[in-house]
Amino acid sequence: MVNSNFDFLIIGGGIVGLSTAVQIQQSGKKVLVLEKEKTPGNHQSGRNSGVIHSGIYYKPNSFKSQLSIRGRELLVEFLRIKNIPFRLEGKVVVDKNINKIENLLNRSKDLSMEGVKILTNHELLEKEPNSVIKQGLFVPQAGVVNYRKVTEALAEELKSHGGQVEYFEEVVSIESKKGGKVLSTKKNKFFGDFLINCGGLYSDKLAKLDGLDPSVRIIPFRGEYYTLNKSKSSLVNNMIYPIADPDLPFLGIHLTKNIDGEIEAGPNAVFAFAKEGYKWTDINLKETYGSLSYGGMLKLGKKYFKTGIKEMYRSLNKKAFVNEINTLVPGVSKNDIKVREAGVRAQAVDKDGKLVDDFMFQEGLNSLHVLNAPSPAATACLAIGEHITSKVLR
Repeated sequence: MVNSNFDFLIIGGGIVGLSTAVQIQQSGKKVLVLEKEKTPGNHQSGRNSGVIHSGIYYKPNSFKSQLSIRGRELLVEFLRIKNIPFRLEGKVVVDKNINKIENLLNRSKDLSMEGVKILTNHELLEKEPNSVIKQGLFVPQAGVVNYRKVTEALAEELKSHGGQVEYFEEVVSIESKKGGKVLSTKKNKFFGDFLINCGGLYSDKLAKLDGLDPSVRIIPFRGEYYTLNKSKSSLVNNMIYPIADPDLPFLGIHLTKNIDGEIEAGPNAVFAFAKEGYKWTDINLKETYGSLSYGGMLKLGKKYFKTGIKEMYRSLNKKAFVNEINTLVPGVSKNDIKVREAGVRAQAVDKDGKLVDDFMFQEGLNSLHVLNAPSPAATACLAIGEHITSKVLR
């Protein structure tokens, strides 16, 4: 069955796809979102740390920097309008090396971020009394929210403007016909003038279905979390982060008091044996072979072999994970933590084995493909949608 013609077909009912759909629909266009799951935000959008990112880590003038800072402003406005609970009380980023802290402070100045300041000793302990490291950077722009609720609110917002979302519709082929696109799912066909691919973990596969040859491959990295017992809920007031490795787009294990008041530790970054490999036992041989046979992945693995082994060891050894937590706050034992659902990060890797650090978009024939939108894409979602909308409506 061929369904009625739409101005825009968007693949992916995650937070980026729905943010984009809402803004295009508001311009007076007819938009349909196709989602393979039964609800919106089942993957990266609903399985993350829930952090409203400040944008401090990202290179000035990069997509990540511009869109996360702009996106945070738009997101907070949306949260207030929709009465979605959130906290914007800041975080401390700690390190034993004061030079690293000063470098991050300078980055905040380059980004014109206000209120960022170095805290030492009693000043830092006023913010986070249990921090093991007594020096760090306070970043007031950071906060927490439940992004699954944000994604659900965006789906409702789209419908309120006349847009449509169809669930259980996994796209299996893409054809270019009569100046538009025909998307075939396992059940139906949908026709539209323009395609936007926000397929997350499958965005590279979908781009190939559209006849493109992406310069990157999406490699899945599982991010695992633990929740601390309620008896430890006073250990962290808001967030304690280590300073991340500048060569990697992962922020490392950090401690976050989520919107429900629970302290979460994570995520790590472990190669997943399936695109949706949320556990060690989730194995898809075809997808694993696709990842491991990719030349860029082989080069990446060679470069970061020791880092990868360390991440895998910490994933399989609860005590090692606890030891990492205790570098930030004291007194946490294996009995104090329980497993929280994991997420999988859709990380683009190029042919030279480099982890693509910025958001990445590629245009096709009557199509636009979002080929890299990992963290902080949830924070930046409305700005990403704004950016895409400006490109496709110009």
